[in-house]
Amino acid sequence: MTPMSPVERVRHRSLTLLRRLRPRRDHAVVRFRGDLTADTVIDTHRVLRAALRDVPTVLVVDVSRVTHLSPDGAMALLLAVRAAQAQGTRMEITGAHAQVAATMRQTGLERYLSVLPPAR
Repeated sequence: MTPMSPVERVRHRSLTLLRRLRPRRDHAVVRFRGDLTADTVIDTHRVLRAALRDVPTVLVVDVSRVTHLSPDGAMALLLAVRAAQAQGTRMEITGAHAQVAATMRQTGLERYLSVLPPAR
């Protein structure tokens, strides 16, 4: 094994400390209801960032009770997807009905995450 440089040692110790302070959970689940629109973007973003703080392996976002998803609401989801990917978390959307799925398709959001079919 090659010796680590001083910078690599500090980085390694920092990552180890971060793992101790923030242990990974396997799954985190966030459930939204109502409209995800421009009026709710800030709250949506806050909730998703809070769920990502624990660095879960998978973040499942249940949108089965979302009545309307606007492009602005989809942007909040996209920002969360990028934050999740940056920390190695996979983000999945579940329960998307026709309107929500159509908005995700139109905005290109579904290219960046796993969209699971609604439960029957």
